[in-house]
Amino acid sequence: MKSLKWTWAAAAAVALTVSGCSSNNNNNEPAASSSGSADAGQTASATQSASASASTALPEPAKIRIFTENNTAWPPKPDWGVWKWVKEETNIDVEQVLATGPESLALAVSSGDMPDVLSVFPNDVQKFGSQGAFEDLSKHMDQMPNVKAFLDSHPDVMSRVVSPNGEIFSIINDGAGEGSQMVWFYRDDIFKKNNLEVPKTWDELYTVAKKLKEIYPDSYPFLFRHGLSTLDTFGPSFDIYPEFYQDPADPTKMKFGLEDPNAKTMVEWLNKFVKEKLIPPDWLTMDYKAWTQFMSTNKAFVTVQFIGQIEIMNSQLTDGHLQFMAPPIGSGDKPYLPKGGQEGYGLAVASTSKNKDAAYRYLDYIFSEKGKDIQSWGKEGETYTTVDGKRKFNDNYKEANDLRVISGIQTAATYGWFDFNAWLSLVKPEEQYAYVEAPKYRFPVAYSRPNLTSDEAATLSTANDQLWKFWTGEVTKFINGDRPMSEWDAFIKELGKHDLEKVRTTYQTALDRQLANTK
Repeated sequence: MKSLKWTWAAAAAVALTVSGCSSNNNNNEPAASSSGSADAGQTASATQSASASASTALPEPAKIRIFTENNTAWPPKPDWGVWKWVKEETNIDVEQVLATGPESLALAVSSGDMPDVLSVFPNDVQKFGSQGAFEDLSKHMDQMPNVKAFLDSHPDVMSRVVSPNGEIFSIINDGAGEGSQMVWFYRDDIFKKNNLEVPKTWDELYTVAKKLKEIYPDSYPFLFRHGLSTLDTFGPSFDIYPEFYQDPADPTKMKFGLEDPNAKTMVEWLNKFVKEKLIPPDWLTMDYKAWTQFMSTNKAFVTVQFIGQIEIMNSQLTDGHLQFMAPPIGSGDKPYLPKGGQEGYGLAVASTSKNKDAAYRYLDYIFSEKGKDIQSWGKEGETYTTVDGKRKFNDNYKEANDLRVISGIQTAATYGWFDFNAWLSLVKPEEQYAYVEAPKYRFPVAYSRPNLTSDEAATLSTANDQLWKFWTGEVTKFINGDRPMSEWDAFIKELGKHDLEKVRTTYQTALDRQLANTK
């Protein structure tokens, strides 16, 4: 199902841009730093954690194996600080079992000798959890009170981890996903130079793009590089997502966004931009390298991209500057971005593990307030100092990515609940604005779907694929002018010939079940 592949790509982007949970980057898009508020959380709580640690007797020593990434950008080290802190706080020694390729998890499962704890994506969980490979963690919450408290206070995470039958086969990480947020930004220096106002609506976006085209005739003022999946970002400006999602007006109902009249308005605008050469003709296939070239050579001035790209591009621009901009309103009266910030990676416990008690102890630590603090910041005097009540990482951490390289902070399986303020503290102060502003514009609901049973997924596999191929093909034609907008209503009716109702009914059943399971 292609729409879920988009969601999967977004999850991978979280991993690449923020958590570093994948060694593959087909777009060669560099990792970015990210977070939300530099001052929050930088208090003296570490001192309290340290004193609590010293006064609390540790449990019996244990050892667990953890299946995790092997990323060449931050090569795993057994002596990383994150593992030392785990030992100090839980009395657990950790041995890393590194993935060697995309089939590593499947091979580990089939071997019968799985590591005790495994880093997994949601589709891994859907595939192997129902086969009995992973422990049902819902049965062991008495051993993991911190995990239970975390899930109780994070209903969005809870809804994503509960299986159709009510099991919990993994706990999804949280807190380090801000870098997955797609945002709008613009060349504020060019706007200032030409006395242009920042557009607040799509009508104003069109007007300013026309003006920029006049001033810079060889430019394409409006640029994006994720092809048709960029509709996921544009959609909230028009109060929709393109495919299935929970209806913000009634979150108990599934909605197919293209049926909303606002979807037609969105596509009409894009058609107009393409027709008047305000968007590059190769918008559907543009890659990261081409996008970078446009943005760095005065060939484009307004764009949407992952939030961390603002800082990356500003470091490359020798004569220019990019700044976050509020999303322009397309329909309605509120400017919206997609509801981002979610992570894709989670942690499961092998059903074959002989060290389950230690595995549960590990999860309970990394999802605790104390574990969040230590696994995000390290320890005072070791990784940071506190000056005037504010934390400051030691000088050897010169940029955010050094947290991973030097200490393993924010690498796969080393944390459960992350304090993003640790990451933000190493982002240049002038680049923190976007991370503070972006959360103000999030759409009320995430672009996600309820979990299906194996039978439901198998039943919908072909229907989903056919529906996706049909609507993406036709919408591309509308945008490029190969099909007139006068045929939009006919297109909406044609969706019914591609199992739209079958897919909708199945997802509605899944949503009803999910809501019942997470009450």
